[in-house]
Order: sequence, then structure tokens, then C-alpha cells
Amino acid sequence: MAGTGKTAIAWSICARVRADDTLYLGDSFFCSRSTGSAAQRDVRCVIPTLAQLLARQSDEFAAALAAELKEEPDLAYKQVKVQVGRLLRKPLAALSSSMKTIVFVVDALDECSDQQNDTAVGNNLEAHAAVSGMFEALVDFFRSSTDLLIKFIVTSQPETHIREMSVTDSKITSALHLHTIDKSQVTSDIQLYISKTLYKPSDPDPWFTIGNVETLAERADGLFIFAATATKYILGGGKGLRVKRLTNLVSQLQTMPTGLVIAPLDLMYSSILTEASRSDMVEVDDLQQMLKVVAAILSARMTLSVEALAELLDLSTEYLRGCLHHLHTVAYLPEDNHDAGLRTLHASFGDYLLTRAAADIRITATLGHYELAHG
Repeated sequence: MAGTGKTAIAWSICARVRADDTLYLGDSFFCSRSTGSAAQRDVRCVIPTLAQLLARQSDEFAAALAAELKEEPDLAYKQVKVQVGRLLRKPLAALSSSMKTIVFVVDALDECSDQQNDTAVGNNLEAHAAVSGMFEALVDFFRSSTDLLIKFIVTSQPETHIREMSVTDSKITSALHLHTIDKSQVTSDIQLYISKTLYKPSDPDPWFTIGNVETLAERADGLFIFAATATKYILGGGKGLRVKRLTNLVSQLQTMPTGLVIAPLDLMYSSILTEASRSDMVEVDDLQQMLKVVAAILSARMTLSVEALAELLDLSTEYLRGCLHHLHTVAYLPEDNHDAGLRTLHASFGDYLLTRAAADIRITATLGHYELAHG
């Protein structure tokens, strides 16, 4: 499910495979609806990208791939099933048998769509079919290539069209459902992550307690995104504010009703926004402008640069950066004003602002569309 740490796990797997002398990272593809790259939302770009990245590492694979492309130059635009056969299976079969096991990682496949239809995967049957076709093509690939030392690791939210696919084959596929793992084990993992993140060897004295960490981990309720956001928020205040932020957050969590999975995340976002909109830090007009900027970021169909969004909203780049200064925990600003990449770090933050935030900071999608259209 959203926020359980799929992408963090995918990153960790990539790092471990790269460091393992017995394995070979073919490469990875991280799908994303929130990035500015159309390719990261197009399921037809997954296989061509992986093939290209592997070709950069292996001359043997590159030569075999080049032969396929010479015969049919437009393979990158074919159906995924054709891509798997011509861009992966045939070139991989040409590799020497002494090769190590090759691992490919594809993250958040549910966030891909069929860009030919320019429609989000969540509400388009053809997009669903394209993503399902990706899984089915991979299963067919493994059924016909049992001699190849290849593994694909794919993560996804449990969307209906993905859950209902008839691709189960215990000999070649295995599924792990993160939300079915014993809760105590997940809480223990999150507790370890929080304590390792908060601990700094340079600190002469401990500034947080085991009880603090246990409260944060318990109230995370299995959501890794909560732990990641909470630690970033606490440490973002520097040594002068981190104790106060930790104390306030723990206090609020302890008095919060239990039972709602999303409640701790909402409380986290509420704390960040409350601090970002304090009257002694932000003028009313500046707060409204901050909300307009965030609304525009959430409504844009692609990620923009600081310069591009500032021009659309008739703001200076310095002022736009100032608007988002207190939201660095939940929003990403590229260091260079010309680089595309303005985005919120997790979809749940946008969901909160649009549907559940307090009235004074809630925004509407209409606001973002209006600001962009006016610009």
C-alpha cells in the first residue's frame, strides 16, 4: 500500500546487488507520476530503458541488441510483449553462460500508464491492460527462457487490475505483500530506522530517549513514509529546534486516537504546515501565496523548474523559494533554478492538502489549475 516503503526497499536492493560480487545489476527503472519525466510514467519506456542501460555495461549484450534494432529500428515503440522478446530475451540469450545472475528492478509499476492515451493508470482500462501486459510478458519470458540467470524484482501498489492478473506460477514468480507482514516486525524495523537516523556520533550527549523512538515507531502504524518524514522534520530544525520538535510531535501522537492508519501521517503534515504558517514567521499574504505555489505544483502535469513556475505565477525565483522554505521536509526544490524537478516528495501530502487539511490551509485542485491557466 502507499507509504509502506516499497521505493526505499527497491533502492536498498539496487545498492545491495551492486555491492554483491555474485550478482549483476542489469539496472533499475523507477516509475513515478510526480516527476517531470514523461518516460517515468510510460510503461512502454521500461524495457527499452533497461535494455539501453544494460547495453552500456555489456559489450556482448550491446552487440546483440544492436542487431535487433538494425532489423527493426522502431522496437522502442512496439507493444511491451514485443519489446520483452526483442530488446531483452534475444540479446540476453547471446550472453555467455558464465555470466552472473542479472537482476532488474522496476519500482512502482502501478504509477505507469499508456502514454499513447495520455491518461492516468488509475482510471483507464487501456492503461491497465498495458501494465498487466508488462507482467504477463515477463512471465512468458521466464517460461521460455528457463536457462537464463535473470531475476526481475517489481514493486507496485495492490491495484485491482494488478491483483487480478492470472500470472501466478510458483516455479517462476513469488509475491510478497508488505501489508501482511507481522505488525510487530514492521514496527521493529521502523524503530531501528528512526533510532539510526536520529543518532549522530558527533552528539556528546543523547538528546532523545528509547521511549521517544518507540512512540514514533508505534504510531507510524506500518507507514515507512511517516518515519521518514518525521525524522526529516525533526532534524530539519537543526540542534536548536530538534528537541522541541521531537517533544511536541511525541506529545501530540500520544494524545491522538488510535485506529486510523492515516491519522499519524496527517498529524505529521499538520505539524509541518502549522509551523510553516505561524503568524510570527509568515504574513497572511505570504501564506496564501505559499498555498497557491503548492497548488500549482500539485496541479501541473509535469514537474517544472523554479524559474518556469516563478514566471507562470509572476513571482521572482527568490520569492518562490522563500514560499517553500519551510516545506523542505515535504517538497523538493532543485538547487539550480533552471532544473525541472519541483515536486512534493510523496503523493500523500497532496492528498492531505486537498482533502483533509484544516480549513485555513486546505487547497483545491481548482486553485492550482486557475493559477497555471492564468499564468
